[in-house]
Amino acid sequence: MFFLSKCGGRSRFWFAVLVTILCILNFSSPVFPESPVESETIGAGRRKPWIMVGLSTDGCSGGCRRVRSVISEMSGNHNVVTLDFRSATLEIISDLDPEFVVLSPQGTPWCRYTGSTGVALQNFLWIIPQIAEELDIPILGICGGHQAIALAFGGKVGPIRAGDDDCMPYSRDRQAGVTQLNRDTRDPIFVGLDNKISILESHYDEVKTLPPGFLLLASEKVSRNQIIRHPYKPIYGIQGHPESFFSARPDGGVLIRNFLHIAKTYNETVRQLKNIKEIKVSLKKND
Repeated sequence: MFFLSKCGGRSRFWFAVLVTILCILNFSSPVFPESPVESETIGAGRRKPWIMVGLSTDGCSGGCRRVRSVISEMSGNHNVVTLDFRSATLEIISDLDPEFVVLSPQGTPWCRYTGSTGVALQNFLWIIPQIAEELDIPILGICGGHQAIALAFGGKVGPIRAGDDDCMPYSRDRQAGVTQLNRDTRDPIFVGLDNKISILESHYDEVKTLPPGFLLLASEKVSRNQIIRHPYKPIYGIQGHPESFFSARPDGGVLIRNFLHIAKTYNETVRQLKNIKEIKVSLKKND
């Protein structure tokens, strides 16, 4: 499952260099332009797609669609392929050769993915490390997607304030509302942000134990493992909902923008992916 490609050592080196350079350069661009630029219309085939994977039992649910809309606007790339986790295979993703993959939020306890749905979920979790390490594709996991990354790489996930293997009623402990996170280390995902990061939370499950080697980038006292990263790949998990942000509280949007820049730079320098357009922050700020 934890396959390393032949160029894994080279990728590891260049990602370390990339992280250092981006932290030093601070991207040099403003967090948001004063006047958001309208997205360039990109025809299918002129730019490589990105992939949205819906993790809900009903496919790409409302949260998934919200993330898809926000990232399409912020990246300027509307060439998005939406896959249900039950139909996503390594072969399909390899053939598409996307700019990046986003794993969606979901609202069902993981312990309730049973029967054929549970088998399909496990099959998808098995290919996440291969997407990251064999295909070398940047991945962003949001809320349930963050937890899926942890599960895929050997971490533990369970209900807040419960044991790893419990399946509590979801009417109990939940983290909700705007929450302030503490940065635990420097990383280009935080460019333009202070040491305190405000983000909307809405989850019952949490990452209880980080996967081996993963870095904890931001934490919080109720649910500790809030933002995590693969040790040497641009694979990020965010427990909160960065897609839900406002002009007075833009931190979530900044996190997404920064991931897009990280992915773009990694694609150009390490993957040498062609047909990468300039990232344009075109999302209009909410009221």
